[in-house]
Amino acid sequence: MRKYILLLFLMSGLIWSCSDSELVTPGDEFQIPLAPGTFSVEIDSELTDFSETTSVMSNDVSTQISGANENGQSINFSIASPLAEGNYNQGAGVIVSLNLGGEDGPYLNIDDQGQFLPFKITITDLDMVDMVVSGTFSGTVYNMNAEETLELTNGQFVELPFTMEAGGDGILRANFSNGTDTVLLDFSSNAQATGMMTSAVISGENVDQVQTLSISVPDGIEVGTYTETDEVVIQVNLGTSDNPSDVYTNYDAANDVYLPFNLVITEITSDVDGHVIGTFSGTIQKFGSGNDEQIEITDGEINVPIVVP
Repeated sequence: MRKYILLLFLMSGLIWSCSDSELVTPGDEFQIPLAPGTFSVEIDSELTDFSETTSVMSNDVSTQISGANENGQSINFSIASPLAEGNYNQGAGVIVSLNLGGEDGPYLNIDDQGQFLPFKITITDLDMVDMVVSGTFSGTVYNMNAEETLELTNGQFVELPFTMEAGGDGILRANFSNGTDTVLLDFSSNAQATGMMTSAVISGENVDQVQTLSISVPDGIEVGTYTETDEVVIQVNLGTSDNPSDVYTNYDAANDVYLPFNLVITEITSDVDGHVIGTFSGTIQKFGSGNDEQIEITDGEINVPIVVP
């Protein structure tokens, strides 16, 4: 009887010791939770922080998640849907813009053939009481000017404050013609201008389709005229639900050739709700696809709010 009681005592001690130590995954005890407001990612295995200034804005059609650091570097996610928990990737209209400074302009999740690169954003927690959002992200971005690809891994944003807004008040639209048919496409949803002084980007979405438009000016914009000689790049995703990645551009990265493009900035208002106003036109093509069809853009209108990340 004494041996039986002693055996039970030893077994209970063993269970107690296991519950305190062996059930903890090795390494977990050394992980430090990230502080609220953190926005960071490993770029080619090098940790980069974008927590200095963060912004999350969402309306009934789209979401913008942005971060910037004290070195003037920034990252921006554009999601073609309202903010909600779940997974979002390039097939769902995710546009990624990474600006690391310098003269090469932003890295985008679009390759030299105009196709979307893999990228995934997961909204892990949406707190509608405290109005903060957390998530993870990873994927690939490419810079056409530098001809460089970067891998983004272990991206995290933790409890970033967000605001819910009514639909955007911008105007970004133009006529698109393939020589036979002409159609007016409206990219005014979430239309905006960012990075005004360096690596400026004017962008917007057409929520009626899986379509986006962006105009990149490497040296920033002010009132004046910019053409392909200024290395202005326009990228238009004319995708549909059946073919969500159908990207046209005026820049043939494989041959370093620009098709004609004309961007005229007529006014940049300096009021509280500053806007960029102008016009654009040019020629775009789906390079690298074996399709030589060109699309002419005419009567482009720009009147978009300036967004400072």
